[in-house]
Amino acid sequence: MKTSSFTVAVTFTATLAFAALTAFRSSDPANERPFLASINSHASTMRIAYNGQHAVSRLTRIQRTDEGAYMDVRIPVYEQGRLVRTLATDEENSSDGRIFSSFVYTQDQQRIARINYYRDEDVQGYDSLVYDNQGRISARYFYNRNAEGVFESHNYQAYTWNDAGNVSRMDNYGRMAAGGNFTLSSTVTYTYDQQPNPQKQVAGLCYITDILPAFLSANNILTEQLSHAGTDSRLTNTYTYTYNAADYPVSITARYGANGPQETTELRYQ
Repeated sequence: MKTSSFTVAVTFTATLAFAALTAFRSSDPANERPFLASINSHASTMRIAYNGQHAVSRLTRIQRTDEGAYMDVRIPVYEQGRLVRTLATDEENSSDGRIFSSFVYTQDQQRIARINYYRDEDVQGYDSLVYDNQGRISARYFYNRNAEGVFESHNYQAYTWNDAGNVSRMDNYGRMAAGGNFTLSSTVTYTYDQQPNPQKQVAGLCYITDILPAFLSANNILTEQLSHAGTDSRLTNTYTYTYNAADYPVSITARYGANGPQETTELRYQ
């Protein structure tokens, strides 16, 4: 199920490999790398709070429009170190909320196989995840409940990985009928820098928000090119970074299309 979460940063609009049990704890000493604390642009802000194990304890997103500001807070819930569900609220200081998603693990308990999405405490859709032999997400199937209450899949995404640990291509497939064949509708190809991607290093971030190449890949996206099947049209977005002394990005300037708008986003760490 495609979520309706707010767009919070330029790289989020563009687009943690798999989650093992230890993926929700930092495997690196705290002083070896910074932890992403906030992403801020003119249109939006995201703030991340961590627990003692450096897993996300709270994710606050603020979207600003001409009509006002809108807040979306996600509260991850863990059991024995595993992410089991997320709660959602629009109250900044609330410690509780309505259930937004829950997670089903593979039989060996090593990876998340399914993400359930809720409305009024009832599952209305889910994502089914497929992994390659290296434990990386290779496909995501979107399921939604139809009028008869049956879950159907009409769309899925396939991910191609390069040797550097980045998603180099994302193919989008669709079909009209649940029993029909999937056909390619569009493709997005990506290039990357060689610096660490702080979004991937936030344990579980893609499961708390959305599964996108910007969260999955080891490095930072430089270009993304969208092409639609059966057409010659291409739309290319480019991203330029400035880095701190540890080679982590502290600002991102995005340009959408050849003559499109430009936006700068700032990243802060703790």
